[in-house]
Amino acid sequence: MSVTPMIAALASHLDQRTASQITALEQKQDWPGMLTLARAQLQREPERADWWFLQGYALARQGQHAAAIESFQKATRLSPEDEASWLALGQSQSALGQTERAIQTYRQVLRYRPESAPAYLAMADLYMRQGRTDLAIVNYRENVRYDPESAPGWYALAAAYQSAGQLEGRDEALRGLRKRDPAAADQFEKQYLSK
Repeated sequence: MSVTPMIAALASHLDQRTASQITALEQKQDWPGMLTLARAQLQREPERADWWFLQGYALARQGQHAAAIESFQKATRLSPEDEASWLALGQSQSALGQTERAIQTYRQVLRYRPESAPAYLAMADLYMRQGRTDLAIVNYRENVRYDPESAPGWYALAAAYQSAGQLEGRDEALRGLRKRDPAAADQFEKQYLSK
C-alpha cells in the first residue's frame, strides 16, 4: 500500500527516521501508533504544525472527527498556508455533516493556493450533495483545469453535467475522461448512457 499524498507531503520535510516511521504506520494503518507518535512529538515541539496535523490525521482515521478538527485548526493557526491541514480540516467537517463550514474551509485553501485542484474537487463534491449542480460544475471545471489528468475530476464533471441535463458539457467531459481513463469512461457510459 502506498501512502496518501498528505502523508507523503508531510514526510517530505521531516528527518528520514521520523518520515520512515510515519510512512510505515500509515502503510500498516496503525492509527493508534500514529497517534502515539504524534503526541510524543507534540510533547517535544508543541508549536510545530506538522505534529498537530499528524495527530488530527490519526484521529480522523479512527473516526474521531471532532477531536481531529481541533488538531487541524491548531495546525492551520500555526501554519496558515499548509494546504494539507486545511484539506484535512474540511474532510473532518464534512464527515460530521458540517457542509457549509467545510465549504468555507476549502475556500480558505484557495486563498493560499488558488490552484488547489483537491480543494476544488472536494468543494464540488459537497455542492453536488447539496443539489447545487451549477456550483459543482464550476468547481469540477476548476479541478480539471488545475489537474487535467484527474480522471475522478473528469468523471465527476461528466456526471454533474449529466445531472444538469447539459449533454454537450457531459460529452466534452466524457472525452476528457476517455483520454485519461478509458475504463472509467466505459463505466460512465454503462451507468449513465445505457439506460
